[in-house]
Amino acid sequence: MNPTVEIEVLDNQLDIRAPQDAMLAVVATSADGPLGVAAPITQTQDLVSTYVEGPLVEACAYAIERFGLTVLPVRTDSSVAGGYGALTTSTAGTSVPTIDNTTEPDDELELVIQFVAGGTVGTTGMTYRVSLDGGRTGLLSTDRTYALGTANNIVVAGTGGARVNFAAGTIPAGFKLSFPTTAPKWNASELAAGLTALRQTKARWTALQVYGDMDATGLSTLDAGLEAMHAAGRERRAVAHVRKPNAGETEAQYLAALTTALGGSSSKRVALCAGYAKVDSSISRRRYRRPPSVPIAALAAAVSEEIDLAELAYGPLPGVAIADGNGNPDEHDEFINPGLDDQRFTTLRSWEGRAGVWVNNPRLFAPVGSDFLYLQYGRIVDIACTVARTELEPILSRPVEVRKDGSGRIDPNVALAIEGQINARLGSALVGLRKATSVSFTLSRTDDVLRTGQIGWQVRVLPLAYIKKLRGKVALVASASAPVTVTG
Repeated sequence: MNPTVEIEVLDNQLDIRAPQDAMLAVVATSADGPLGVAAPITQTQDLVSTYVEGPLVEACAYAIERFGLTVLPVRTDSSVAGGYGALTTSTAGTSVPTIDNTTEPDDELELVIQFVAGGTVGTTGMTYRVSLDGGRTGLLSTDRTYALGTANNIVVAGTGGARVNFAAGTIPAGFKLSFPTTAPKWNASELAAGLTALRQTKARWTALQVYGDMDATGLSTLDAGLEAMHAAGRERRAVAHVRKPNAGETEAQYLAALTTALGGSSSKRVALCAGYAKVDSSISRRRYRRPPSVPIAALAAAVSEEIDLAELAYGPLPGVAIADGNGNPDEHDEFINPGLDDQRFTTLRSWEGRAGVWVNNPRLFAPVGSDFLYLQYGRIVDIACTVARTELEPILSRPVEVRKDGSGRIDPNVALAIEGQINARLGSALVGLRKATSVSFTLSRTDDVLRTGQIGWQVRVLPLAYIKKLRGKVALVASASAPVTVTG
């Protein structure tokens, strides 16, 4: 044995935690658990014991482990059943495998089954290995080798009951079959019910992730639910996602399809993610294909509201990949294939010379020309709304002096006192914490509050600026003191 020093560098040892009041709400489907009930959870084992498996469990577990967040899972009903993609097989024996469509998967997985020892169906001796993540883990693990025995089917654990049947015949060693599954999904009314549960809960959650492919109807439902929260005094933004690229679909085709499907839709309250990524599971340690909303929503909940998620100081995203083992992109990378960002989608990207995966821009899916270009703009306005509402509600029904000229307008000194109080609170919450450049509250001096009982007001927030392009010049010079001469 050669003399050597072995060093293992550990990660996740600092117990880095999100802000104390940070809580990520997640609306998704799962294999079990109460429907429409919002209850905070801080431990992954509690997630598994209550909800078993599925997108809700995976998304919440990632947020707990990777960002130290408290999560608020809300399980929805799932009228849209999970399903199976096309079955692909290698060179086989005489037995023909088929997917049993009478069972419903409970998550989006990439199933691969490979036989280690072959034989005749119904005869002992055959063994196989299984991967739920496209072969990225599982197939090479000797502790995951199973015996088929005399059975003529395989029920894959951890899938909600995915079953493959084998007709009579032989299966050779090395035979491999694979197929993807899709997770169950809410319909519009079920999504609305989950959002209502979040609006009514007293838990003080700070950000929302909705797991399930968004179309125009789903986005409209989510936007309406967030607007209802706004009307009820709960200012929130959400992170959601559209479908993954289809097998064989080019970047251009994917962009065109999404533009067609959602080009006429918008929401100032939703960051809509496009593309997909490989995300390490905090439950099974597999590497599943997941929507970017999983890591992006967790990051959004873990940082202060004014933070641009694209800032390099807050990445790369932990446990996320958009390239294969050789560094070649195998998921959408906005740096390599730009276009989705221009269509208002939030995407992932790489940086030349930097390892890892990053947020390209935290885009809100707002209408073209809207002030609400980025998620942080919406979150800062949410703070302003919350502070203004908190300070103004105690003024309701309070007697105030009016001018003595018969106009019914509020007395200027009273108006100044109210403005001073609210400007102090807004300034403390926004400018004092460097979340905005300036903020001002103004009360109307022209409304007849005496006769109508109503008076207008406005809050104006000057946000922070976020530099998205740095333009400079580099040149060769004749000497160190020579000026740079730029031509053209």
